[in-house]
Amino acid sequence: MREPLTRAFPAVLAAFLAVMAAGCSNTAYLAQGEKLYTGAHLTLEKKPGTPDDDVLEDQLEQLMLPEPNGTFLGLFHLKLWLYNIGLFGKSLGEPPVLLSSVAPARVARRMYSLLQNKGYFQTEVSYTIQAEEKTAEILYTAELLPPYRIGSVTVKGESSPLADSLRATMRETLLHPGDPYDLDTLAQERSRIDAALKERGFFHFAPEFLLFEADSSAGDRNVDIALTVKKGIPPQATRIYTFGGLTVLSGYSLRRDSLAVPGGDTVDVDGASYVDFDKKFEPAFIMRSIFLKRGQPYSRTNHDLTLNRLMNLGVFKFVNIRYDDADSAGLPLLDAHIYLTPVLLKTIRFELQGVSKSNNLAGPVLTSTFRNRNLLRGAELFTLSLDGGFETPFGGGQSGLNSYQAGIEAELTLPHFVTPFTLENVFSRFVPKTHMDLGFHLLNRLQYFQMLSVDASFGYTWKETTSKEHIFNPIAFTLVHLAKTTPQFEALLNANPFLRRSYEEQFILGPNYTFVYNDQLETDRKNHLYFKGGIDLSGNLLHLAQSLLTRRRASPEDPYKIFGAPYSQYARIDIDLRHYTISGDQSTTLATRLIAGVGFAFGNSSIMPYVKQFTVGGSNSVRAFDPRSLGPGSYRTPDSLAANSFVDQAGDIKLEANMEYRFPLVSILRGALFVDAGNIWLVRDDPARPGAKFRGSTFLDQIAVGTGFGIRFDLSFFVLRLDLAFPLRVPSLPEGERWVIKQIDFGDPRWRKDNLVLNIAIGYPY
Repeated sequence: MREPLTRAFPAVLAAFLAVMAAGCSNTAYLAQGEKLYTGAHLTLEKKPGTPDDDVLEDQLEQLMLPEPNGTFLGLFHLKLWLYNIGLFGKSLGEPPVLLSSVAPARVARRMYSLLQNKGYFQTEVSYTIQAEEKTAEILYTAELLPPYRIGSVTVKGESSPLADSLRATMRETLLHPGDPYDLDTLAQERSRIDAALKERGFFHFAPEFLLFEADSSAGDRNVDIALTVKKGIPPQATRIYTFGGLTVLSGYSLRRDSLAVPGGDTVDVDGASYVDFDKKFEPAFIMRSIFLKRGQPYSRTNHDLTLNRLMNLGVFKFVNIRYDDADSAGLPLLDAHIYLTPVLLKTIRFELQGVSKSNNLAGPVLTSTFRNRNLLRGAELFTLSLDGGFETPFGGGQSGLNSYQAGIEAELTLPHFVTPFTLENVFSRFVPKTHMDLGFHLLNRLQYFQMLSVDASFGYTWKETTSKEHIFNPIAFTLVHLAKTTPQFEALLNANPFLRRSYEEQFILGPNYTFVYNDQLETDRKNHLYFKGGIDLSGNLLHLAQSLLTRRRASPEDPYKIFGAPYSQYARIDIDLRHYTISGDQSTTLATRLIAGVGFAFGNSSIMPYVKQFTVGGSNSVRAFDPRSLGPGSYRTPDSLAANSFVDQAGDIKLEANMEYRFPLVSILRGALFVDAGNIWLVRDDPARPGAKFRGSTFLDQIAVGTGFGIRFDLSFFVLRLDLAFPLRVPSLPEGERWVIKQIDFGDPRWRKDNLVLNIAIGYPY
């Protein structure tokens, strides 16, 4: 009888490692006199009073270059071995790092310079080479005395606009008595002062005009710092500049030469000269995004704000601001010229896709999208989308599931808030937006039903910072109407009351709010956080109004109606929390995710609308289970319903956790090892689905667990993902039998057919 692969794997791995270790004698390939560099070690000999500083130690260790050859599992130099034997030498292997390529004296000098910059003025750095017959390592030693600290901080210079402004900026100084002396902090302070002076109108000032004088003669290991302005700087650097003129060139291109180009109409808008070459935009609208005003001092904040607001309108390919000195009668003035080059404002796109789903449905989908970025000459984005598709079953013995779908959706986004009251121009680098959308969709499953749906919303989107975004829709509604049903489908509904209620016609009407935090644009971080939280309400205000007007108490059996149809009443909250830990060389990532959500129907409804319920399974969820096939709870879909692939399992509560380790393979290929866990549950009992209700004493035992590995073809702008997963824990099995780890047998064709799930998707799962 053949031993399962899971039992043989440890022995096979041990044998593989033994063979590799025996064959990886890389020093045998070295030429006479060469030594393999195996790395360096740093020892800090601290005198009494020297503080522990892990950051400083890390910075010193980063100077110990080059890095030695990497190891596999910390056991042997696999890539070096592949290079030496000539197997995929250029793609998988790496050449040996020799002692002759290391310059320890240069490394020691760099360490000494770093320590000097950090205030360790009395220090020594030395090194020794420990050589064996074919290998060598380097030992660096740094003798440290307590670092010097900042004593006093003063500003030199007689009273003048520049000196007075310089002293005023010191209220926000980074230099504080008692802090360690650090050259990097001095550089940051110089940049901070320059930025503060730019805010006060010193347009021509530069950081290199500042000079720090350090005096360590005060004793007690203190350094007194005096800040002064270098002598002989340009006179312009000492003056406060205000705007004398502002010119905006709309429709500018590189073929047009400065302001003297004929063909552009010039109008005066809020004291600015607006030169209109293409007559595509309303001048007053463009001026709302310009924060440079005649007579005001120059400000770097207003400069950056103007650039960001104009670019975020989405209608300009290039935005450039040029400043010219325009001294008049001895007054330091600036003339600002803003050049606006528009993008292509109207586009149409056609896309034909071949869609293959994990529920054995496949077919073509055609989508066409028309986009006008300037519908009303105020950078209003109008999008009109048309789509149509056809699906038919392949394999699986299914029949009667042929279907087609069609839809039309229109969306209008305005680059400002539309409110019943007047709002001042928001002083933010991000453009606030108002969006409105309306869509109609038809789904026709030929042997079962025809469904019509209407979606509409009105709301606002605005960014608080680069990482914080708010989305608020005070008005959002969905109407789903089951237009036709067949006797075959009616039989399914009669057999499952919950399924019937899910397909009942209902209005979803109410506000929703979403907050998003995402710091992944901050590339200097090694750890990134993503959070998305939302709250969705429906029917509550309408229910309150009708209850006050009718003085009748509604119930799910006798609900309030609008336009002749009952409406849903519920509250729904969900969160999506992700954390990314990136290695120092940006090559590997540990990504984790937690999803939680709960929805509760009340008043006018007894169940959540199907489109607002939670599902689990599929390529972006618990990948060891088919999409929407898991749960709720320990419930298992009967074979009679499982044959009808459109019946998806959904619930009121969701809990899911994922962990994925991503690492490079070769060129554009990246690998991943992952573990997924989660399930959904119902808030109320459903007799047709035993085991589906959430219970605090049993929900942990109903968590599904799956694992697997994946391959990604990562082209940066496009990622094709293949994930092969299999279950470790199946909640629909009887209690005590849900862990199925012992049953794993990759060598068994039947096990592979019943358990391996291949997910093919575009992009990363999270």
